[in-house]
Amino acid sequence: MALDIHQQIRELIKKSKNILVTTSAKDPGDGVCSALAFLQMLEKMNKPADAVLSSTALKKLGFLPGSDKAKTAASSLKKFTISLDISNNKIHEFSYDIKDNKLNIFITPEKNDFTRENITCDTSGFKYDLIIVIGSPDFESLGNIYANNTDFFYSTAVINIDTDPANEYFGQINLVDLNAVSPAEIIFNLMRTIDIKLLDYNAATQLLAGIIIKTKSFKDSRTTPKSFAIAAELIKIGAARDVIISNLYGNKKLTTLNLWGRVLARLKQDSLYKMAWSMVSQTDFEKAGAREDDLQGVVEELLSSTPNIEIVLILYETTSGQIAAELHTSQNYNALELARAFDPLGIKSRADFFLETDKLLAAEEIAINQIRKRIKID
Repeated sequence: MALDIHQQIRELIKKSKNILVTTSAKDPGDGVCSALAFLQMLEKMNKPADAVLSSTALKKLGFLPGSDKAKTAASSLKKFTISLDISNNKIHEFSYDIKDNKLNIFITPEKNDFTRENITCDTSGFKYDLIIVIGSPDFESLGNIYANNTDFFYSTAVINIDTDPANEYFGQINLVDLNAVSPAEIIFNLMRTIDIKLLDYNAATQLLAGIIIKTKSFKDSRTTPKSFAIAAELIKIGAARDVIISNLYGNKKLTTLNLWGRVLARLKQDSLYKMAWSMVSQTDFEKAGAREDDLQGVVEELLSSTPNIEIVLILYETTSGQIAAELHTSQNYNALELARAFDPLGIKSRADFFLETDKLLAAEEIAINQIRKRIKID
């Protein structure tokens, strides 16, 4: 009998020796929460694994269990191998130490001495034999980890977990559920199928945080009865809902609030196109004592609290003087499609791009005109 997709994933994990878990470089947080839960599941299955995740999202999610175990960049993915030919001379003793930043290996042969001809060195093979990609529609959205290691991604087995209709089904196994709101819902069902004991307090908290982020605390129109049902199950298991809500929505820094005030003061709207936009200069960042990362919250607030707005564009001046843009959309629009003229990176609900001008007002005119051209009005 053929294995179902959950059984296929379980068997592939069992056969793997070292696993990499990663998600979109621009993940807003729900994919990172899901990845942390998956990493913990692998640890409980006694599978060596690493998670390389968005530094911006991890900073926001530092209160979650397991967040300190994730990495924000990948070390070398290839293995350096030292081979010693012992076909004619067996090893009697073996030891090593590290001194003066050097690895010293001590080998005592059973009889004759080893020579240089007995030793070969090579950089071959990859550290990981399985990749888990969570919440990314394609390889390109993974950012630097993919751009710097394309050969690794095309020669290693991939399990692709996502909810996005734009997903390119790039994995050897593709667990893409278009009816799920967040990857956290998919991973909840996967963990429950593999072993219900995997769903402990920590995993429940990580997964509930993912669902809360994706549904904007269940206020988003994409929230489904299934989302509520899974959230209820996670709370029964012990998910720390109050801790999640307090850290995500109850502890806004004064610098963040100052920046929000500046963004909202310049906010413009176009009700015909269901769009709102604003601009932020480096002076705004400096006077607010804030950073680019602090923009995320105001966009989420605009989309969740203004039902007639489904497209939000933030234009901001970077420290290098470039004009960058964040385009966020509801489920009714594809941000990457709307920003196609600017070669954006990101996912369906968020596109990031740069404009070929160093003036905010010029960038506003260019970006708004291009996006309007691509919006279909009924």
